[in-house]
Amino acid sequence: MIKKAIAVVLLVCICFSAFSLDMKNAQPYSDDEFPKWSLDLRRGEVIFFGSLPIAYAMTSLVSSKLINKDLTFWQTMAISAGVSTAITVLDYILGLGSGK
Repeated sequence: MIKKAIAVVLLVCICFSAFSLDMKNAQPYSDDEFPKWSLDLRRGEVIFFGSLPIAYAMTSLVSSKLINKDLTFWQTMAISAGVSTAITVLDYILGLGSGK
């Protein structure tokens, strides 16, 4: 029963993509389409979530090999989120200095 339901959902998704609108009249975004704060927020989001897996792997590696302490998942995730936040804030501060 579950396989049939998944097959129906996949079929519906394929049909929606097959009959989607054409993009012949689409125009690219202009430079002033979005406010600067929303572009900065989006950049921060991409950097944060992009650096999170790397920070998680490094936190796990450092805690197990160098410190010889076995952290729980949530402790490792909290440290990784802190490191990713620091990377994001540092990128934002460096971006302010360069005048982007």
